[in-house]
Amino acid sequence: MSAETTSQTKNAASAPTSWAGRLRLIGPGIVLALASVGASDMITTMNSGAEYGLALIWVFTVGIILKFVLSEAVSRLQMSGDRSLISHLTRFGGRTFPVLFLIAELLVGLFFGAGVVAVTTTILQAIFPVLPFWPTAIVVLLSAAVLVGIGRYGIVEKAMMGFGIIMFFGILALAISVFQGQDAQAVAAETIVPTFPNTSIITVMSLIGGVGGATGILAYSFWIREKAWRTPDWKPVVRLDLVISYGLVFIFAVAMSAVGAFILYGQGFTIADNDALFAIADDLVGRIGETGRLVFLISFLAVVYTSVLGGFSGIAYVTADCLRVLRRYPHQDEPANEMSARSIEFRGVLVYLSIATLVIMSLGKPVTLVLVYAAISAFILPVLALALLVILNRSSVPAQLRNTKWSNVLLAVCLALFGFLAALQVKESVMGFIG
Repeated sequence: MSAETTSQTKNAASAPTSWAGRLRLIGPGIVLALASVGASDMITTMNSGAEYGLALIWVFTVGIILKFVLSEAVSRLQMSGDRSLISHLTRFGGRTFPVLFLIAELLVGLFFGAGVVAVTTTILQAIFPVLPFWPTAIVVLLSAAVLVGIGRYGIVEKAMMGFGIIMFFGILALAISVFQGQDAQAVAAETIVPTFPNTSIITVMSLIGGVGGATGILAYSFWIREKAWRTPDWKPVVRLDLVISYGLVFIFAVAMSAVGAFILYGQGFTIADNDALFAIADDLVGRIGETGRLVFLISFLAVVYTSVLGGFSGIAYVTADCLRVLRRYPHQDEPANEMSARSIEFRGVLVYLSIATLVIMSLGKPVTLVLVYAAISAFILPVLALALLVILNRSSVPAQLRNTKWSNVLLAVCLALFGFLAALQVKESVMGFIG
């Protein structure tokens, strides 16, 4: 057990019972929120606003609720015994889940860093044009690897919360600024009523699954372990933490939908990639001045860099624990084999992430591996939902942590929805191979 975890366990032997006491401890949920949204989520939500105004906010809301359900269930499983999430999952399939999640996370790690580090670097260049690309990219990469690699979760949490304040206040200020004027208010009045888009049900389901990531949901269990929230009496604290987490994700989705609606609605323009986001930043100069452009770019920077930090932390925890469990199964829960952010596995994963980032940024993404990655990673959420449905209904789980009737219903909805989306992704990957 790490020194930080030992210290936290001593200082947080029992959960606070007051709202004020619980609010003082929130943190993992903030990390989850910031790790779960990135540049692709900005594009998704702004495109929704550009095409439908504010009418599809309900779609993102449904998706956020389902991700909350999964995260809350994961946390209950985590608190049902003092062992890691991956170790818990060996109760349903032995080594199957560690192997599946290890493959998925290794593929996620292969491609994750290159995209977010490159975008972070490009944003910094847009703010400070004198910066060279490669030296700046290496500094961004090393800063994230070092912050996470120090092995103290509290440092990552504080850094994420600092960037999170910048991100959310910046996005809210931007949404309020672009709302000024009769055109924006007319768009809001015209599109505020929820509607079903005049496209296929598949499009709607894809939007529901679009905001928030699978790795963050898995990693949340490790972040609450680092806070020593390990027993059933911490359930109210965890739920409050998650409500705040997904509340922030909701604010992000609404604010970015509003920005897309008030700037682009009715123009037939959609955001195809990150370059289009920079074009929007330049367009803001004519609307709300150079300050608006800087607010957008700084908010964009905070969104993407917190994705780098949270993503590196989440991937490192999940991948390292899969390796630990597979190496030591069935003795992975012995005290000498405790999961630690200072373990060889954890730091080895960070080295892997750093090298993969530089290699993919230099050589590009191999199409075949991208298709395999997309197909395998799509199954993380439905497989997780199935495991939670089985394990959290067992009598061995403490009564206060077992699934309720509504938990079972909502997890079944998660299984059906994310399973359907996974099947679509497999079909798309197969067509990619054939094509």
